[in-house]
Amino acid sequence: MRARSIVVLTLLFLSISSAQAATQKVLYTFTGGLDGSQPYQAGVIFDPAGNLYGVTQYGGAYNQGTVFQLTPSPSGPWTETVLYSFMGVPDGEQPQGGLVIDGAGNLYGTTSFGGDPNSGCGTVFELSPSESGWTFTVLHAFAGGKDGCSPQADLSLYGDIYGTTAGGGSGSQGTVFVLSTSGGNDSVGSFAKNTGMYPGGLGLFTSGGAVRAIYGTTYLGGKQQKGNIFELTWGNHIVAKHVFNTTNKAGYWPIGDLLTQINAGEVWMMYGTTSRGGGGGRGAVYRLTESQASYDVWELSVLHVFSGSDGDSPWAGVVLDAAGNLYGTTQWGGPEGSNAGTVFKLTPGAKKKWTQTVLYSFTGGADGSVPTSGVVLDNAGNLYGTTVSGGAYNQGVVYEVTP
Repeated sequence: MRARSIVVLTLLFLSISSAQAATQKVLYTFTGGLDGSQPYQAGVIFDPAGNLYGVTQYGGAYNQGTVFQLTPSPSGPWTETVLYSFMGVPDGEQPQGGLVIDGAGNLYGTTSFGGDPNSGCGTVFELSPSESGWTFTVLHAFAGGKDGCSPQADLSLYGDIYGTTAGGGSGSQGTVFVLSTSGGNDSVGSFAKNTGMYPGGLGLFTSGGAVRAIYGTTYLGGKQQKGNIFELTWGNHIVAKHVFNTTNKAGYWPIGDLLTQINAGEVWMMYGTTSRGGGGGRGAVYRLTESQASYDVWELSVLHVFSGSDGDSPWAGVVLDAAGNLYGTTQWGGPEGSNAGTVFKLTPGAKKKWTQTVLYSFTGGADGSVPTSGVVLDNAGNLYGTTVSGGAYNQGVVYEVTP
């Protein structure tokens, strides 16, 4: 792809925390039974009709997780329908990464374990709608060797399916895989030595109907053992592009999806979060801007550093609205005494300053607790996500936040 040299400059974008400025509504509370339990890392996605889809890592008919649909009604309540309950073998168990949907309404996802009875390394699956119901298909069962083991992060879909596995590969440090939507064998790039380990979700740079570059983060590994930003290059080689450390204001242990953007001037940008470190020790939101494309030189900017009351330890990436605002979650933090997590907004301003607003702080009660997934926006600017715990049965909730 581009040349391999990289220079990183660190700039601190000042942030100002402000008070809670939104309302929250629980759309569904999981009971821990047939309806599912504890959605972990996986948020929800929309279809064109306004239905929401997601997965739970436990619960269902076999207590191995579910794929669910939430359907709105004119009167307000949402109805949950379990589309599929996982058994373990051969379909997989404990889905943790989020779903993606294509133009025909087919859902694609992964299970972190189960599948192949010999390896138990998880699967990539498809759920296809029809007039008679939903048809479940295993597209790939990971064998635990070079093809990878235990996919745990969100998928990306752009013609093919793009994802990562936390383990396996030729270096036993995880993989990046590309799989046709018709299934079969995956094309794999393997992490080894200082390229990182335990990769998260990917960020695809796309234009003109093609994928131009594939980037991502690793939670661990790298020269400082605190995580990397990497690129999957030609020949499925993985190249480290930025090394996180304990002294940088951007923090370390990056987690969640990378948000990619190509602006009108063909300037490439990536947004992400770190779960620890930064000036407050509780993680940060950062941006990488490509300043010299021909030499692959990136400039690192810190947009916000978490301090606790404004959030603590984000466990997912961020999303961008049309006005350039960023939205995300932290799994802990909030007002003193709650520490159940937050939903936040970052607003760009003059002189490269960003303002942080805590839109909602979870109480740990009926409203949910520990939002380990990110959020998705609807056309009206409302935010939707899941919590892994809390709710009436302490099995997690699906929520809406209205700014």
